Amino acid sequence: MEHKPPPKGKKKKLQKLLGSGEEVVYVTSIGPRYFWVNMIILLFIPLILTYVAIFMFFGVFSIPNYEWIKYLGVIPLLILIYNTPKYSHLIRMKQSFTYALTNRRFMIIRGIFSRKIVTAPLTAITHVTIEQSFIQRFIYNTGHLVIITAGFDQREIVIENIGNPVEFKIMIEELTRKIEDSWEGEDEKKETFKLRSLSA
Repeated sequence: MEHKPPPKGKKKKLQKLLGSGEEVVYVTSIGPRYFWVNMIILLFIPLILTYVAIFMFFGVFSIPNYEWIKYLGVIPLLILIYNTPKYSHLIRMKQSFTYALTNRRFMIIRGIFSRKIVTAPLTAITHVTIEQSFIQRFIYNTGHLVIITAGFDQREIVIENIGNPVEFKIMIEELTRKIEDSWEGEDEKKETFKLRSLSA
């Protein structure tokens, strides 16, 4: 399966977090469709209705026999104020949440000024689960990715509303398989070397 290469700008930002011989393979964030649909509902529609009511109130235009509509402008204005924390959080998520895959590990980078980085080696990931509701699958093209890592504590990493979760899951599985195949190849070489040395 072919995947789009990560944007050059994002690759450059992540470069300083990479080790020797490590390459960024895939970068995503919260789903773009999820972001824009929610921004339209939470911000743009109430904002447009508020402006329409303001223009009607000041007589820029009017609807004959429906002059009372201008007084309803207070409703979208209140909705806009009420939604402020929601769309502000959405903007912060878009700007500060980055999920990246390299040829060695999975990375979560959160924050703009202060920053939190969580990494998990691909070899430590035991399985990946996608959780999608009907709306997430068919409208937003997002989902929740649950990554289980090996170890005594069996860590569970949950990523909410990630864009293209199926593609992200496939990428993790493909990269993990490549690493495992390279290990098998090294083991075969060692075994061959031992057999040759014995027969010499």
